[in-house]
Order: sequence, then C-alpha cells, then structure tokens
Amino acid sequence: MGETRALVDMNANLVLVGFLIIIVCQDIVAVKAFKRSVREGILCAMVPGYILFYASRDETRQLKPVIGWLVGLGIILMGFVR
Repeated sequence: MGETRALVDMNANLVLVGFLIIIVCQDIVAVKAFKRSVREGILCAMVPGYILFYASRDETRQLKPVIGWLVGLGIILMGFVR
C-alpha cells in the first residue's frame, strides 16, 4: 500500500511540474508577443497550443520556449501513466 501511495504522489508531482514548465514557457513567449502585438500576446497567454504556431513562424522564431513547452507536455503525460 505504501508503494501505491508513493507512486500516486510522484505522478501528481510530475503533472504539477509539467504544468509549471508549460506556464513559464508560455509566459516567456507571451511577453515577447505582447511587444509585437496585443492580439498575439493575448492569444499566446490564453490559448495553450497557440505558442506552437506563433513561435515557429519565421519572423518570430523562438525555439527554446517551444522545446520547453513540449518537454512540459511530455512530463505531464508521464504523470498520467501508471
């Protein structure tokens, strides 16, 4: 029973860490997007997947936050696997 509880706690921590990584990376992109356009900044801040589109465009290429966002998503998915 102790192993099951420890596994549940670890999975919950993975999901939490993944969400924190995604939020930080999304905010980094949103701040840069606000400098270009308010509409783009709001979309980057509010719509989770929009940063994948925004940061991968040629005129706004930002590779590190996108990689961080994808790593956070992977950590969240690992947290949902038993």
